[in-house]
Amino acid sequence: MRKVLFGQSECRGEAVCYYLLAEEHEGLGESYGLQVRCGEETEMIPDITSSQRHIQMLLEVLMAGSVTPATAREVIDDWLNG
Repeated sequence: MRKVLFGQSECRGEAVCYYLLAEEHEGLGESYGLQVRCGEETEMIPDITSSQRHIQMLLEVLMAGSVTPATAREVIDDWLNG
């Protein structure tokens, strides 16, 4: 699995880092997920989509809202079902 820093925002004076995760599936291409880290707290959600464009759009939404690891999964569920 590859992990690339996508960007950073701030929440209550703490840096929130957003990472794009890419995993190669033999014969099927890549799937993309993300990781959100703030201090010692981390939320990793792999295999969200097979579209690099969609994961980048989702990461931009998370960064714009300064979404933290504690609420990342809920925001992602809303984004996927919205």
